[in-house]
Amino acid sequence: MQSSIYILSAVGAVCAAWFLWTLGIKVLLLDGMRERLFEIRFELFRLGMSGELPFDNEAFRAVETLMCGLLRFGHRITFLTFLLSSLEIAKAKKDKDYVDVSQQIGLKISRLQPSTQVKMAKILKDTHSVVLVYMALSSLLFLTIMAAMKVCKLLSESTREKVSHVIDREAYLAETQRGMRLAVA
Repeated sequence: MQSSIYILSAVGAVCAAWFLWTLGIKVLLLDGMRERLFEIRFELFRLGMSGELPFDNEAFRAVETLMCGLLRFGHRITFLTFLLSSLEIAKAKKDKDYVDVSQQIGLKISRLQPSTQVKMAKILKDTHSVVLVYMALSSLLFLTIMAAMKVCKLLSESTREKVSHVIDREAYLAETQRGMRLAVA
């Protein structure tokens, strides 16, 4: 009887954690990402308002379209969708009609004045950073993979030697003390 209560409690705890993650933490992360993207998009609009980059410029329109898409579909950004999209892009590159959007945006920005290019590059860099941080923090799969990679890095050769040295010493001392007690008995 008690084992079924423990199982039910464990299932309830997992459901509660999933509910808290899905409707609490992940939503807050999404709101934070969107808030930061709005700030970055406003920097883009400042360039347009100052006259440095006209609103009808191809580079302005391309970056604005990118920002609006990220704001609208930010909830779809996960590590899993990133992996699946990467596979899809690899297949699409074989097609003769493939268009590399990032390359086209970069080309449009390269046609601007050098000072404006620097500002637009900073806007794109900030945008990419915000999206990557959101993807990293909001994806349990990504967090699990990163934690595993961190553990593997910690268990590199030098770390393993340090850890094994301590463990070997403790095990050897415990065994020799046990052996002494057995010899006395």
